[in-house]
Amino acid sequence: MHVNPNLKEKGFAMFYNPTDTVMVRTIQLPLYYSGLTQTARVREQEDKPVTYRLDRNYAIELKVTIPANGFTWYVIEQ
Repeated sequence: MHVNPNLKEKGFAMFYNPTDTVMVRTIQLPLYYSGLTQTARVREQEDKPVTYRLDRNYAIELKVTIPANGFTWYVIEQ
């Protein structure tokens, strides 16, 4: 995961699955250093963004589906 509070895209997270089966996981993304304080708009690849409310630790829980022997990425915006 990469964050930069000075950019339009505040964060970028990439997930890789080296196994032969699809992985579905709930992952906690820490967004403290992204500069976001209340909400984060998160989009998977080029899909429409979904708004998440940050918890008291400036994190969100993201349900991630990673294809077998593949990868996916998420962009975090304000």
